[in-house]
Amino acid sequence: MSGAERLGAAHGRVRIGDIGPDAGQLFDEGAGCLHYCAPTHGGWGVLRTALLVPELYVLFVCPAACGRHGAIAAFEQGLKHRVGYLCIEDEEIVLGSYEDEIRRTVPLLMERLAPRPKAVMIVVSCIDDLLGTDYAPMVADFEAEHGIPFRIGRMNPITMGSGLPPQRRVQRDMYDLLAPAPARDGSIGLIGPFRPLAPESELHGMLARAGLGPIRHVADCATFADFQAMAAARLNLVTRPEGLAAAEHLEKTLGTPFVVAPVAFSAETIAARWDAIAAALGVPLDAAPGRDAADRAAARAHAAVGARTLAIDGTATCSPFDLARALIERGFAVVEVVAHQLPAHERPAFAWLAAHAPDLVVSSPIHPARSWSRPDRPTADIAIGFSAGYLTAAPVTVPISFDEGLYGCHGLATVLDALAASASAARPDTLEDMVRAYGLVV
Repeated sequence: MSGAERLGAAHGRVRIGDIGPDAGQLFDEGAGCLHYCAPTHGGWGVLRTALLVPELYVLFVCPAACGRHGAIAAFEQGLKHRVGYLCIEDEEIVLGSYEDEIRRTVPLLMERLAPRPKAVMIVVSCIDDLLGTDYAPMVADFEAEHGIPFRIGRMNPITMGSGLPPQRRVQRDMYDLLAPAPARDGSIGLIGPFRPLAPESELHGMLARAGLGPIRHVADCATFADFQAMAAARLNLVTRPEGLAAAEHLEKTLGTPFVVAPVAFSAETIAARWDAIAAALGVPLDAAPGRDAADRAAARAHAAVGARTLAIDGTATCSPFDLARALIERGFAVVEVVAHQLPAHERPAFAWLAAHAPDLVVSSPIHPARSWSRPDRPTADIAIGFSAGYLTAAPVTVPISFDEGLYGCHGLATVLDALAASASAARPDTLEDMVRAYGLVV
């Protein structure tokens, strides 16, 4: 980088053509230190994710200040009846007696809970990463006494830059509740995303034509027994990075193979995902039926958007660079991608953009400079994702979040139709209204 280019990276915004091979100049910024959190970055915290498991109860053991975020989120998201808090005082941390508090609290809790949970997760905060408590004897005692599985979860932001950050760890711990199935069936486990695939996704039909399915996701399960059916999967499909540790763990404990095929939007990358899934299953998959729907959605979006500029962020999708590529290939004016990570699955799209759209701005949402850098005038006309909406001050925001329901050509069509709807709305909802409706808590 030149001096000017390094200055841009130092402020968290730089042309993609100027980043070159040393992407860490931008993306690693803030990973190991205090960083900015926009008031639109929340969504799927550790507690909300763990509570996707039906009939699971969570006991959060933490200092009071650490529990406020989760407690507010539990109220807003209708989950308060499934979460309890054991607030730890300073002296209990210093003397180590909070382990005794957990042993005293859990029996009292189990006496009072109605209906009785089918499993319990005790979530501890990052102070325990420093204290190194051995929970194995405690968990064994609780399981013997109460006859249900107990697990330890961790809410530890200090591990964000590690190989097992909080979201990967909690999914691993959730799926560790699966017991071996008597036999395998033709189902596919969907691991990583927080919502099931849309019923209209072409993947359902592709698998059915190959004699396979259904696709099972934890949020589709009404009971803990339903959740246990996921152990019978023939293959686990990882479509977001959060599911990788869980899939690796299930391969080790249950022998379930997995394929990593993250959400994609460009035609080339979608085709590569279908090839990877077909190879893992050992059957051909016919992807043709989904392509026409994406083409029709692109035409509708073009009519609504016209020449207006777009910004995309990493809270909307785990593949914002591939989404940017897909939209640019279809003639849309994408001017900015807001992302703080460049995972391996995004490097091909990143390289394509650097070669074909070098003026595209890449900005980090967590760079300390962002705390005072929200523009007075919009830097994009339409934002896809809440963080891009906030950080660019775009007058229109498309409420796409965390790849919910998205995959394949239908996923691209869904984004395009949402883009068209937002762009053509007579009075678009304000960003603040969208954030409140979604239940974000920072």
